[in-house]
Amino acid sequence: MANNKSFSKRHIDISERDKETLLAWRVAPNVVLESGRGCIVTDVDGNNYYDMNAGMMCMVIGHSHPEITEVIHEQAGKLIHESSWFTNPHIVELGELIASTLPGDLNVVNFCVTGSEAVEIGMRMAVGVTGKHDLVSVIRGLHGGSLGVESMTTIGGARRRNLGPLMIPAKSAAILAPFCYRCPINLEYPSCDVACLKTSRDLIESVTSSEVAALMTETMMVAGGMIVPPDEWLPRMRRLADEHQAMLLLDEAQFAPAKTGRMWGFQHYDVQPDVVAFAKGMSAGFAICGTVTTKEIADQARSKAGIPWGGTYSGDPLAAAVALKSLQIVLRDNLTERAAALGATLREKLDALQKKYDCVGDVRGKGLYQMLDIVTDKESREPDFLMAERIRYNAVELGVLFICIQNFIRISPPLIISEEEIDDFVGRLEKAIRRAVAGHPRDLDLSKQSHSLMPVVGHA
Repeated sequence: MANNKSFSKRHIDISERDKETLLAWRVAPNVVLESGRGCIVTDVDGNNYYDMNAGMMCMVIGHSHPEITEVIHEQAGKLIHESSWFTNPHIVELGELIASTLPGDLNVVNFCVTGSEAVEIGMRMAVGVTGKHDLVSVIRGLHGGSLGVESMTTIGGARRRNLGPLMIPAKSAAILAPFCYRCPINLEYPSCDVACLKTSRDLIESVTSSEVAALMTETMMVAGGMIVPPDEWLPRMRRLADEHQAMLLLDEAQFAPAKTGRMWGFQHYDVQPDVVAFAKGMSAGFAICGTVTTKEIADQARSKAGIPWGGTYSGDPLAAAVALKSLQIVLRDNLTERAAALGATLREKLDALQKKYDCVGDVRGKGLYQMLDIVTDKESREPDFLMAERIRYNAVELGVLFICIQNFIRISPPLIISEEEIDDFVGRLEKAIRRAVAGHPRDLDLSKQSHSLMPVVGHA
């Protein structure tokens, strides 16, 4: 892998054209990618990088998997798209296979195109079935970008500027995140007895009409800081939903399948939701996402609040065939167990970095989905956006790509990653940390990083 990112004229030209023509998220250095295989992606200059977020957390079996490539070629020669008034064998088999991985009677799937739609379908189901309108979400949660789910999102206020009049009014972000590293009520677990949820119960009574249709949460709040709930939290959320005769809607867009060492993240907590949304990893990089519920709820929701939801591309045969093959491979190759085992290896190495460097305040996550919380120092736990961004920038120069938002560095490689690749990646990450601690690069300007969740701060 190349250690020096001195981009060619062609690379820079494409990047500049991208900037002029496209309204999109970009960060510096803007890497122009051309190909990928396994855990490695390659730019137009031939430089290789570890892809430590598996694309946008989608490529759970890596890039250009030969069986996926074969399915794409075969299906592209048969049927790519069809009217959503009709069906195809692949979408039926995919729905059946997804249902077979879920506990209880979660066995009816409403397919869609984006994760935002998937969560919003769950919201529609809750409102349609309960006849109530308050939707209650967790502070520090992120559920997507459409106006419905943006209303429930509480990450990055800047992304919602001027949208207020367009977002749904009957909603409340009233549940405190179980953020033990930075407790929202300044207590300590376990002596607190998860007091954040008791406070949340009071908030729900205070800020809603008490006509609650659903409590909704990510199983772990990723964009909010990879907040891994205490074991008691999600079961108590289930009981709180039952108290309000409301649904429990879980957003599993980031976790299923297998990334956390369980097929579904909520299986760590022995809880069954009423509705669960999936996206990213279930999609194999194609635009196919969805929502799963019970037949009883599906029947009650039908013809209410726009359910079933369908669009032009919902369940297209090409996307369905690829997603089906990807999930079959995850199950066949026991990648859930692999994620648990290699996740323990990765976590051990990241914990070693946390002990060694004062800027790594905490490491959180499960399985092969981990996060570094970058701070000014361990005692204050003050978030250090600039240090985190320096680490990310240095990592690019060292042949590693990952997502860094604010002071949170996400690490979610393809589940096929090897132990040798983990060793190499962590070595490069440590070098990136050392460079950042030394102040490199000194002219990094955070105000020019265009991601919607980046803080507006200057350079140093």
